[in-house]
Amino acid sequence: MLLSAAPVMAQDVPEAPAGAPITGPVSILPNLATPSDADSGPTEPSVDVGDIAAPGVDRIGLVDTAMGGFSPQLWRGTDLETLREIMPRLPRRVNSPAERHLLKNLLLSPGAPPAAPRGEDSVGGTDAVAALNASQWLLETRVATLAGLGEWADVQALMELVPPAQMTEGLKRLKTEANLVTNHVNPACTEAQAALATSPDPYWQKIQVFCQYSIDQASAASLGLSILREQHVDDAVFFWAIDVLGGNPAPAPAGFTKLEPLHYAMLRKANATLPANLADVQSKITDPSTLGWLAALQPAEEVAVKGDKTPEAVKRERRRALEEARILLTERAVAVGTIGVDALRALYAKVDAKNPAPPPLSQITAGDVRGRALLYQSALAQTVPTARAEVIALALDLVRVDKGEKGPDLTVMGPAYANMLEEMEPSGDLVWFAGTAARALLAAGPEDRVATEKAKGWVDLSRNMARTSSDAGLVADSIWPVEKLLAPSGTPIPPQALRAWTAALPTNLAPDVAAQRRETLLSVLAAAGEPVTSADWQGLLNGPVKSANVSLLSPAIWNGLDLAAKSKRVGEASALALVALGEDGTHISLASLQHVIESLRAVGREDDARALAVEALLVSGL
Repeated sequence: MLLSAAPVMAQDVPEAPAGAPITGPVSILPNLATPSDADSGPTEPSVDVGDIAAPGVDRIGLVDTAMGGFSPQLWRGTDLETLREIMPRLPRRVNSPAERHLLKNLLLSPGAPPAAPRGEDSVGGTDAVAALNASQWLLETRVATLAGLGEWADVQALMELVPPAQMTEGLKRLKTEANLVTNHVNPACTEAQAALATSPDPYWQKIQVFCQYSIDQASAASLGLSILREQHVDDAVFFWAIDVLGGNPAPAPAGFTKLEPLHYAMLRKANATLPANLADVQSKITDPSTLGWLAALQPAEEVAVKGDKTPEAVKRERRRALEEARILLTERAVAVGTIGVDALRALYAKVDAKNPAPPPLSQITAGDVRGRALLYQSALAQTVPTARAEVIALALDLVRVDKGEKGPDLTVMGPAYANMLEEMEPSGDLVWFAGTAARALLAAGPEDRVATEKAKGWVDLSRNMARTSSDAGLVADSIWPVEKLLAPSGTPIPPQALRAWTAALPTNLAPDVAAQRRETLLSVLAAAGEPVTSADWQGLLNGPVKSANVSLLSPAIWNGLDLAAKSKRVGEASALALVALGEDGTHISLASLQHVIESLRAVGREDDARALAVEALLVSGL
């Protein structure tokens, strides 16, 4: 089975959040800032949105332009039917911190949708009713996408702002699910009871059964279960979770890969634990919320069984497999942002470093799960900064070379070491380490301002010492592209800087790999608006005319993004950029990534464009 349960706890119904793997506090900003010039869209008259346009719904958001969000006119100039096609295609699982930052800001920003064509209303009412329908659809789509990302705290905060009269059936369900996830069980039960008065949907009946179990109404819950079974409700995970909640653990349904909010609430109430066979299913789980919820659970303790003749070596191997499966699951949850990196650090720290005997640190490979933990433990154990830096450099060099193929990429492992790096002060005896430290800290993404500022300190160290130290000069030359993206000057790239960067590449690189790195560098710099010249491409023009094994964007997405960017349709261009990035983030083809970055810059999303550019250089190993 996938999950087992400890004895059911006292059936209270707590109202305060209790450890759900969600994001931190959110801000509710009813007063919107004045739109910036860069985000104001085209100069033609604003789109007519009818007489009412649901201002209460349109003004619902948690960020404004001062916080990196979009102006309320973000959809100005966009065709409504085009928006209806784009929004459902926004990615729901995002491994890129820079992409996730842009996506969340798009979803959390208030703004009126485009107007429906005059006189067209599927309900058969007025233009004003059509505008209201569009507003409700857009809000519901925004909230559903946030839920898909696992951003349940933001979902709940947005739902608290929706007027009751403008709640659609979809919004009611999302509000209930947010309350279940964040452990606000009483409101969820109240909402389910109200919905049952008007809706025959078995979903609400299932919640009612859970609520009855929660307040020790076992007889009523059993009756409700019987009715659901008679209705042939198809939800094997629900019936299994009810068994777990009732203290009767049973094997999880075959093919289990996803938990719904109700399932999670039931298993949390049952104090459920992970079993030993997590290794068999963890690789099949892709849903961000499920990854975070399972990563937050503890494994079941082994109970000695009289007469059990299982060899100790077999038991030890079973424990090791579970331990590695939990680490892999948690690494993936960190990558999609549904659990904090502290959970991963705790798992790394718990790995038994002596049994079996560990290999030399220098022999650990990128795909070695236990090896990643041993490197982390070794770095943590060092008290001398130089010794700690040597271990961290060894661990992160593996990640940079691997680029996420066999293990997690730098956007996971950089933050894992960020706490140690933030404690280390840039100093002359660590200048050789400056490039590694800066890259790891920057990999935390644009939301971690502390790490970004600390990274700049390491960059400054290498630059300041470059005139007097050859080691510092090599580091400064190798990290020069990132430095230029962090502090754009708008001046042409000095030829000597590009030559120095090329000379700083590892000497064992094959010529085609070195050429590929230079292509990546120049493409990303050009996309970010740095003045790359034809002379900078010299030496690469004699290479292949076409790139092999490259998957480009479809013509519809490529041209749609191009048209939106040229017409300064800010929201549309940003949404299409996110569709183009998809779940791959900055791992997409170089030409596609360049087009995305250039399009974001064209509509004034300069910070987002540069964050993607920096991340692209980091995850590609530059």
